[in-house]
Amino acid sequence: MEIKTNNLFKRIFAIAFFFAIISILMRINHLDNDSLFLSIGVVSTLVYIVIGIFEVYKSNRIGNTEKALWTVGFIVLSFFVGIYYFMNRERIIRKYN
Repeated sequence: MEIKTNNLFKRIFAIAFFFAIISILMRINHLDNDSLFLSIGVVSTLVYIVIGIFEVYKSNRIGNTEKALWTVGFIVLSFFVGIYYFMNRERIIRKYN
């Protein structure tokens, strides 16, 4: 099975991270339109959470308990689980598919 290295999850995660950092810097410097960047960051964060959960539930080799743990992890600790999944996605896909 060939693994796509440039997938949708990585793109959306990078966009969410970029807009979150930019909005934080804009808010610190009291610049206008920081809420627009924050909104884009939050929406893209929700999108990568949904994509990550969908990829986990799409796999047939992951057990139900592990699927539940991934889901709870994405919902509760979305940034940290997103970074872990972002950096180890190829290994996780190879392990389960």
